Amino acid sequence: MTHFLLTCVELTETQRSYLQTTFSINQVVPIEMFDRADSGKVTIIYGWSDTLPSLTHFSSLKWIQTLSAGVNYLPLEELAKRNIIVTTTSGIHGHQMTESVLGMLFSYTRNIRESILKQEKREWGVANKGTDLVDKRVLIFGTGNIAKQLAKTLQVFGCDVFGINRSGRQVEHFTQTFNYQDGQSKLSTMDIVINLMPGTTETYHYFNDCLFSNMKKGVIFINMGRGTSVNTSDLISHIKTEKIAFAALDVFEEEPLPKDSELWGLKNVLITPHISGATDKYNDRAFTILTDNLMRFMKHEVLKNVVDLDLGY
Repeated sequence: MTHFLLTCVELTETQRSYLQTTFSINQVVPIEMFDRADSGKVTIIYGWSDTLPSLTHFSSLKWIQTLSAGVNYLPLEELAKRNIIVTTTSGIHGHQMTESVLGMLFSYTRNIRESILKQEKREWGVANKGTDLVDKRVLIFGTGNIAKQLAKTLQVFGCDVFGINRSGRQVEHFTQTFNYQDGQSKLSTMDIVINLMPGTTETYHYFNDCLFSNMKKGVIFINMGRGTSVNTSDLISHIKTEKIAFAALDVFEEEPLPKDSELWGLKNVLITPHISGATDKYNDRAFTILTDNLMRFMKHEVLKNVVDLDLGY
């Protein structure tokens, strides 16, 4: 059987040629050259785009290989009804997202952000001595590949790292792991709280007034999971009272973050435009996952990083 691969990801000519000669792929068509009349021929989609026709037009679709770890932007219910396989690029985000977390932490703990602002004004000195990461207690919501890489690295800096997942199963590189309910009772003892949870109906506004109220006063909060898991209004309230001493945010409920968002004007907030997982090596690493899964797909083997469409991750 030959296949028609529609790619929403920019490929080099070498990559396109490799896909066609190595696998039984009749056509590799970039989205900008895609004729919607051919929707019924597509068997594989690489990446995703909001400009694609309705899923009902893709009558032959068998598999979607996304370019992301999260899949909350996909029509999951419809995909589940049609038994279409969805796989992610989970496993290629750990290094760069760990570096992003460290950068965010150091910008606050080592007064780097304040020093940059002072430099722009040609002013010498900072308000306080800062702190270090040694003996800091860190709670990470999520214990997947990214979280494990982050936990391993934070331990090098002397942090005591705890994790939260659905079952409370123990995971390497964490001092201890809790389920969601037990983990909430530990919030008041944590110096740093990091959200890496996926965006699902279960995690929607998980971080709300109640959860923030249970945190230690002066906590550092970092969100690199999904913007929808945080109630923005509640977050702002707790930043203003300095319950949250510093918030570093890479994801938001609405993206791009609206210009009139109150978050822009809060002095103890660091905003990055959803770039923590980005790197110049990203597409090459994702292509490796695609080709590995293509080999498995052609052999009717189980693919890597298959999404549970009912759970949403």
